[in-house]
Amino acid sequence: MPQTTQIERVGADTDFAPSAHFAPSFGDLLDTGEPELIREPLRGWLARRDRAGATYVYEAWLKAGGEPELIRESLLGWLAGNATSGNAATDNATAADSATAADSATAERASFVYSAWLKATGDVELVRDAIGAWFELHGELPVAGFLYVAWLSAGGELQAFSERICDWLAAHTNDEGEVHHLYSAWLEHGGEPALVAGSLERWLAAHARDEPAGPVYASWLRAGGAPLLIAEPAARWLSVYGASLSASFVYPAWLDATGEVELVREPIRSWLAAHATDRSARYVYEAWLKAGGEPDFVRESIRGWLVAHATDPSACFVCEAWLQATGEVDLVRDAIGAWLAEHGGVAPGVTYVYGAWLQAGGDPELLREPIRDWLAANATKRSASFVLQKWLENGGDPAAVSDSLRRWMCVHGESPGARYVRRAWVKAGG
Repeated sequence: MPQTTQIERVGADTDFAPSAHFAPSFGDLLDTGEPELIREPLRGWLARRDRAGATYVYEAWLKAGGEPELIRESLLGWLAGNATSGNAATDNATAADSATAADSATAERASFVYSAWLKATGDVELVRDAIGAWFELHGELPVAGFLYVAWLSAGGELQAFSERICDWLAAHTNDEGEVHHLYSAWLEHGGEPALVAGSLERWLAAHARDEPAGPVYASWLRAGGAPLLIAEPAARWLSVYGASLSASFVYPAWLDATGEVELVREPIRSWLAAHATDRSARYVYEAWLKAGGEPDFVRESIRGWLVAHATDPSACFVCEAWLQATGEVDLVRDAIGAWLAEHGGVAPGVTYVYGAWLQAGGDPELLREPIRDWLAANATKRSASFVLQKWLENGGDPAAVSDSLRRWMCVHGESPGARYVRRAWVKAGG
């Protein structure tokens, strides 16, 4: 919560208890951050016509996790009463909610109310016009960075303030503060990397090795930004933070975007020494294998990870990536058996495990019952042809899927893909 002077808080420091000399003030209760302690005094404050200290009260309530609906109507009145701040007075109904210039909806510190509202509710419509007016007055200030981030994170459309955001980033290339959050928010919500490339390059010249730069590298790569722009700064960052947990976001982003393993090989080695069995390591393993990194580099780490996480819902993706990269079934055999026992043969994504296991020459018998369960529920779907073909083409017993194949043919027998299913059936001896 921003620091608040006694002058700013005086309007909120009214006691609402019979024994005012012994009861905490409203301001003291707001400072506790406890909604249950604040709620009834807040109702008393809302019942007043003169709601001085509005920015402080609204922000404190929202940051404490209080229900936004309790202040919605008052907030609307505050916004309406201040919409023409600096112009002619509004009518009597809204004049009661008007605040001093320092406490108005266009005051610099009002941004904290808007940010708190957006973070608590995701409701951009209620504050859209007020935020637009605020940016007209304060959009270039350092504090505006927080509000740009809150707007984007709440789902506000990028186009509404895109030019202002680009200008703000270009003007704050030496800042720390909220800059890294705004780059990530811009990139993760559809912002064009090229529009911020120049300002990002200048910011990285000063902050490439700062810890907050890590998420920016990942966001840049995931958004399709040119890897070359951040390659050297990212390498410097990894030399410092390569073994940190936050680096787990940078490695997959780099490998997925470039397929180049050399820049991250040694940092990943250090990272695995500390985090090989962390749940988040799955993203590193999958990205490394899909990028063509040597399986032996992660073999023992994956073995240990599967011992710890064989029944985790995400383990199927690690098994699939390993099988597709190596064709070696022994490392993942027990893990796949444990995963199927835990999640069943119809779990989401399970067909990819079936296909990878069978394609790698794994024993079809491990999948017999899970595949039968899956086909019992999905035999008439067009996509069942994938499971039927993989089973039949890789040594599966035709009798195990015969009933399901008949059901599929009744629905899709005239489809273009039916001939491939028939061919697999005949070749399998069905």
